[in-house]
Amino acid sequence: MKPRRVVCALVVLALLPACFSEADVAEEASVETAQPTVESDVQSAAATGSGAPDPAATTQASATPTATASDVAAGDEAAAVATRAVFASIGADDPGCTIAVRRGDDIVFAEAYGAASLDPAVPMTTSTVVDIASTSKQFTATSILMLADRGLVALDAPVSTYLPDLPDWSDEVTVLQMVHHTSGIPDYGDLLLDDGVEFEDVATVEMAIDVLDEVTELEFSPGAGWEYSNSNYFLLAEIVNAVTGDDLGDFLAAEVFQPLGMKAVMDPVAVIPGKAKSYEFDDGEWIVADSPWQPLGDGAIQTTPSELLKFASEYWQPSIGPDDVNERRFANAPDTNDGGRYGFGIIESVEGGRRIVEHDGAWGGFVTLFAVEPDARLAVAITCTAPESDPEAIESPRWILDVWL
Repeated sequence: MKPRRVVCALVVLALLPACFSEADVAEEASVETAQPTVESDVQSAAATGSGAPDPAATTQASATPTATASDVAAGDEAAAVATRAVFASIGADDPGCTIAVRRGDDIVFAEAYGAASLDPAVPMTTSTVVDIASTSKQFTATSILMLADRGLVALDAPVSTYLPDLPDWSDEVTVLQMVHHTSGIPDYGDLLLDDGVEFEDVATVEMAIDVLDEVTELEFSPGAGWEYSNSNYFLLAEIVNAVTGDDLGDFLAAEVFQPLGMKAVMDPVAVIPGKAKSYEFDDGEWIVADSPWQPLGDGAIQTTPSELLKFASEYWQPSIGPDDVNERRFANAPDTNDGGRYGFGIIESVEGGRRIVEHDGAWGGFVTLFAVEPDARLAVAITCTAPESDPEAIESPRWILDVWL
């Protein structure tokens, strides 16, 4: 499980563009909250005759999803039953989960379970926005690849080339070492916590820079080891800003989200009406676990599983960045401590001849899994609003890919 990540902002509605202003958010805040429902994207798409889910097409129901075997394609009924069984213990009054499965160009299964908010009671739907936490790292790394292809960033250049105000260790660490988590830079989150900043406190970008400015010694010599550190991707976001003049969220909106038609945003300050609350179970009760930390790059994308899967095809038929982008992702990718190789914000593993790329994320109470089997053109995304709702699939995605093959 990755360190808890920064909260930011998005409202996802089918009639809104992929990116929008805070004025749009304020206007949407006036919309009355829907009564508790449970929604299946498969059922909604069938009802509208379109390939995309209709967030308005919800159905009054109990805690059991309204979708039945007749809502999925012939031959997928057993996979749907097996998938629903994993979430069967989540009741209407429990923090919820959402799952989406993509095969080729189609979302073949999407359902939501439990609650997006316990007080007031609001059900989880397939359109409920969540923080995907460290699963965002692949987007940050993709930005760096795009800038490298344009000659604006040199992967073998020292970090100080782009961020000259960092301490002397920035002369030793390269951009690629940060991408691969082989830099030795300690995690800024741990440093803030050591300074007494709590997850419930506001933590700004400036505060993250300040604690890194105080680092005098790296965890290991750059390139000599592998250790996951959110500082790497936070600083990559700062490099994007330094060379383009754009916030990473703005760069992603223009260069990735909009071209893919992906309703997602990276923005740590906007208000998010209708976004799910995250929870942790503490002393016999559910406690809201949302956090106001503001740094981005290591996380902070807000979206839904179905929208996140629009990026899955980039691993089998890329449309963003150079033609050989996937070869570049894993060229010289280092081994992780848990098996697999870490290449540009995504972990590659091969088992039984099957290649899978994946990344999970955790921030506040949110947990997320994104896994792709490129050769099969199959992908799954799962999000939950509390670690206690976290199903087996978050920790071991191969079984869910198996049942949908």
